[in-house]
Amino acid sequence: MLLVPRHSDGVRNRVGWPERLARLRGSSIEFDLRSYEEPLAEIGHLGRELTTLTDEALRARVQSTRARGATDHLHAVRTEFVSLIREIAGRTIGLRPFDEQIVAALALDRGAIVEMQTGEGKTLAAVIPVSLAALAGQGAHVLTHNDYLARRDAEWMRPIYEWLGLSVAFVHQGMTPAERRRAYAADVTYVTAKEAGFDHLRDHLARRPSDLVHRPFHFALVDEADSLLIDEARVPLVIAGHVDRSSSSVARLAELVRGFTAGVHYDMDEYGRDAELTDAGIDRIERALGCGGLHDPRNYALLTEINCALHAQALLRRDVDYIVKDGRIGVIDELTGRVVADRHWPDGLQAALEAKESLDRRSDGRILGSITLQHFLRSYPRLCGMTGTAQPAAAELSVTYGLPVVVVPTHRRVIRIDRADVVFGTREEKEAAVAHEVARVHLTGRPILVGTLTVEESERLGGRLRAAGIGCQILNAKNDAAEAAIVAGAGAIGAVTISTNMAGRGTDIKLGGADESEHDAAVALGGLYVIGTNRHESLRIDQQLKGRAGRQGDPGESRFFVSLEDDLLVKYGIQGLIAGRFGGDRRGPIEHPIVLREIARAQRIVEGQNLEIRKTLCRYASVVEQQRRLVMAWRQSILDGSEPPPIWQRSPSARQTLVEAAGEDAVVDAERAVMLHHIDRVWADHLALVADVREGVHLVALGGHDPLRHFTSEITMAFHTVAERVEASVLETLNGIEVKDGRVELAADLLKGPSSTWTYLVNDDPFRNQIGMMLTGPGRVTLAINAAALTMPLLILWGLVDRVFRKRLRRRGRSGRGQVSV
Repeated sequence: MLLVPRHSDGVRNRVGWPERLARLRGSSIEFDLRSYEEPLAEIGHLGRELTTLTDEALRARVQSTRARGATDHLHAVRTEFVSLIREIAGRTIGLRPFDEQIVAALALDRGAIVEMQTGEGKTLAAVIPVSLAALAGQGAHVLTHNDYLARRDAEWMRPIYEWLGLSVAFVHQGMTPAERRRAYAADVTYVTAKEAGFDHLRDHLARRPSDLVHRPFHFALVDEADSLLIDEARVPLVIAGHVDRSSSSVARLAELVRGFTAGVHYDMDEYGRDAELTDAGIDRIERALGCGGLHDPRNYALLTEINCALHAQALLRRDVDYIVKDGRIGVIDELTGRVVADRHWPDGLQAALEAKESLDRRSDGRILGSITLQHFLRSYPRLCGMTGTAQPAAAELSVTYGLPVVVVPTHRRVIRIDRADVVFGTREEKEAAVAHEVARVHLTGRPILVGTLTVEESERLGGRLRAAGIGCQILNAKNDAAEAAIVAGAGAIGAVTISTNMAGRGTDIKLGGADESEHDAAVALGGLYVIGTNRHESLRIDQQLKGRAGRQGDPGESRFFVSLEDDLLVKYGIQGLIAGRFGGDRRGPIEHPIVLREIARAQRIVEGQNLEIRKTLCRYASVVEQQRRLVMAWRQSILDGSEPPPIWQRSPSARQTLVEAAGEDAVVDAERAVMLHHIDRVWADHLALVADVREGVHLVALGGHDPLRHFTSEITMAFHTVAERVEASVLETLNGIEVKDGRVELAADLLKGPSSTWTYLVNDDPFRNQIGMMLTGPGRVTLAINAAALTMPLLILWGLVDRVFRKRLRRRGRSGRGQVSV
């Protein structure tokens, strides 16, 4: 589908037969923009009138329009308000929205996902629907991709909002609860989806109404919508609280497995995130620890710790999965390339990793709350979003969120040149070729951006370039504080920037440097040259990297350098299919159409698998989400006092005795504190049970039963006892409290929440469970849906997984106790 620039007769896409046929088949992608022509013309007419007003007259017009919007229906002043925002933007920040941006804003206001290409001004277009939503006085959230963008966009757009009489704020890591509360109280709040989600979970641990930071949700505009609504939807946000540290031998076990050899003491499927002790490894552990049979029931806890130590040693890679900084483990977010503060792996694995790196062990934790990003985002009554890569995800966006995709054409024609991939047999050859290409292009002065997959790769390539005398800037999780300065200079003449995904989504690289003083010179050199060193699991991530070049009609170029040893090709078996024919001792690029086709097939395979995984996770998470909402609504009613707890029905005289001794208010406060404490405790117990059931639910599938039905049945039966257990515990506590000097004496832990909290952000399933559920999901229909594209790769993968798993089952049969998979 070709996008054409704006013409005098409106903003239109060139709609051909493929688009018309897709629409007839029920496609949720909207190319026909004729419904926007009338409001666009009216906005243009009003805009010409507004240009003649002085600043004072324009401010008065804003006030009168807001007043009419407050008394009449907001729809009556919507078009006029859009015209006002357009004029104000031109006067305050020097950017007057194009017609394409106005169309995008109107589509967002209607509740759509808007596809706009990189550099087309999504940040400015978002101000219009956000301002319209903020007029309701209930708050509007702009959910950004990272803290840097939240701060940048809030400050950049602040003059527009303030002229409109709207307050604006942003939330970032490290802010205090009081600062967060003030930020969320603003009319417009810029915040990452994860920060907002974790604050939502923390609110569900509040012991006083004044501890809440969020207001009730009203409207959210999701930036980089396909990433947050699709790619990260399967990742649960989990919040944990401090508990007393349990005794363990993690340091000794870390030292023990450090001397293990792959293929001798353990077998490893590195890309499947699975490692298993061999008989030789088990024998060595049993001799070293003198523990007897490792799989004996009495060694259950020890076996869990050993598996964690093995996982940390064999599978988690420093500067790939995590970094070590200031004596702490920093978990790297694989989609953004950033380290997230207060982020842990689940405790056994976190402790094992700290022992591996010889770091001081941090506190253990207990899961207190959990929610998937998908369910969190669906909590907003009004939701919309924007991205440059929405069309490939349109069907899922429509089914999951009920959001259509509206494609907005570029203001100027895209002239970026996207070259075909260059493929090599080995990673070493590929990196040498990248360095040579950078050196060749750098001689011309053309700015270059190199996108890498990991911190390790970015630093390795940077070292290679510097050894060749080429100065470069490296942007990764280790120096994220310098992000703004590095990005600002990435488009300057002679600039060479190497970055992980941090320079992907949402990054605006201006040709000629931050002030664009050398823009024309950079254009003459061909614009920004983007080099990708790996194909990602999602084609949309690759497209985002390409989109850093060629913004607003500027020239640009992109090319990916790939090797058969790259993670994607090894993980999904593509290396094995083509290495024999094209690899071996062959040197230089592999030039054959089949190679590029197989690489594209690998991306289609993994995208299909990830879609099935998201569907499966949603089925399981939805059961717990329904329960969570019931419990949290109950908890909120206790917190705000709207529903007095009926806990004294079985012992009314006991309550009356307390009231006579301490007064009604003191007893009400005690009831609230005790009730909230036990709701949180019992809910945490329930989440622990959920985790245990999920860990073993794949065994049900091997027995020929439906794992989802089993999971739902087990969790539902357990949930039926939650309220009863809470009320019994509360009554027991209240019957045991004492009154001294007219005051109710309560234990400290009943008066406040956990002393500290942190977050887990982990995939909900081990790889083995994901594939097993895909093949044995409800109704056994999942495989048939994508059989044509996925059958053989999935069967191969499942065969490998099943072989390992059955080996474990045989060992369990001998020992009488199951092995814990990390």
